[in-house]
This record gives sequence, C-alpha cells and structure tokens, in this order.
Amino acid sequence: MADNLLANTAVNNNETNTTNTNTLKGIDVSRWQKEVDWMQVKDAGVTFAFVKATQGDFRLDPFFARNWEETKRHGIKRGAYHFYKPEAPVLDQVKLFTSTVTLAPGDLPPVLDIEVASKGMTGEQLRADLKIWLEAVTKFYGVKPIIYTSQNYYRRWLQGHFSDYHFWIARYSPVKPEVHHTDSWMFWQYTDSGSVAGINSAVDINFFAGNMDQLSELCLPENVTAFEQQISPLQQLKHRVPQP
Repeated sequence: MADNLLANTAVNNNETNTTNTNTLKGIDVSRWQKEVDWMQVKDAGVTFAFVKATQGDFRLDPFFARNWEETKRHGIKRGAYHFYKPEAPVLDQVKLFTSTVTLAPGDLPPVLDIEVASKGMTGEQLRADLKIWLEAVTKFYGVKPIIYTSQNYYRRWLQGHFSDYHFWIARYSPVKPEVHHTDSWMFWQYTDSGSVAGINSAVDINFFAGNMDQLSELCLPENVTAFEQQISPLQQLKHRVPQP
C-alpha cells in the first residue's frame, strides 16, 4: 500500500501533491543485512543508502567499512548514521562517530539515530545532550546532521525542539509523517520489512521528499576540503576490532 501511495505522491513537509515525477527510493543497512550485493541493489533502483557506522560510545558496526566503500563504488548516494544511547557519555559518542566516518563531497549529511530513552532521564536533559552531539558533529564536518527517529518518539521527546535540523521519520503506515509546524522532514522510512535484490533479509525502505536535484543539494558540497585530510574508514578499522 505504501509503495502505491509513494508512486503517485510528492511530499513537502505536511503538504501532499499528486505528481508524475519519479520518487527516490533508498534503504538503510547495518550488520543485520550482512554482506549486501550493492550492484544488484543499484540495479533494483535504489538511489541512496544510509549505513550504520557506530552505536553508543564503543560499538562499531562490523559491516560499515564494506558498505561505505561499496555504496560509493556503485554510485549510490551514501550517508552514515550513529545509533545514540542516552546513557552513554555524549562526547564519547561524538568521538567514536567522527573518528570512524570520513565524509566526502557528494555524501549525505551524517545522521543521529535516536529511538531509545534512558530510565530516569528528563526530556530536557535528553534534548540538551542531543544538541551537544549535533553541534559537535556539525562543527567537525561543516554540515548539519539529519535526525532519525520514529513518529511516536518524535511526538514524545523531540517535536518543536529541533527546527534547525531536517528529520528522517520512521512511520510504518501509508500515512506520511506528521511534524510540528516549525519542523521539517526529508526522509520517510515507511517499512522495515522491504525486499530488495542483493539483500538476503528484510530491509528498511525509505522515501525522499524531493527529486534528484534536491537530494544532491542536501549532500556535502564539492568545495569542502576538510574531508580530504581525514583517514578512510577502512584504514581506521584495520586497527580496531568491531563489536558484534
């Protein structure tokens, strides 16, 4: 049902208009998908992919380096995400992500994946810590991250507090994400049980609220030079042992 809806819809925040333009389909992957055949994924019409890089303050995704290199090699627009753990020291989480992920011009902005809460933590403290991560990562890469979360988590903890950032909302429904009037969403994860050639398990499928030009505009600009000085993920991971 969601696929049929998206095939005929273009979304701009909370407005929906019928259009004949092609929608842009993307996926997000982690160790759960194991080894992905990215050539088949590309041939299946996947335009962009978000790849899990890190979690909390110590865990690396063991398939990140491979996925990161392969998406680039096959011409799929790539982005890296960090799974945030509220109970872990926020600056250690910043360090883990920035020391693992090397961004290049043409890559999508980094993503903060926030979908769990810590017992006893107030909303104010959670949001304050998230802003520390977001601002530190913005300073490091020179681009503002995207915030990934579920529709329900967004409503409870985040709505109206991060108007300077684009959201990527998980809502497994034919009904598009709903956000506060001061917020905007650019990506919609509309299923967690998709099937894509080249992946031997269920995979999340995402919709981008725009066309290819708009997706490219969201990516890191070509005139950014700071990234050239960073070490590649493969070089970094040679000296580190990924956690399961």
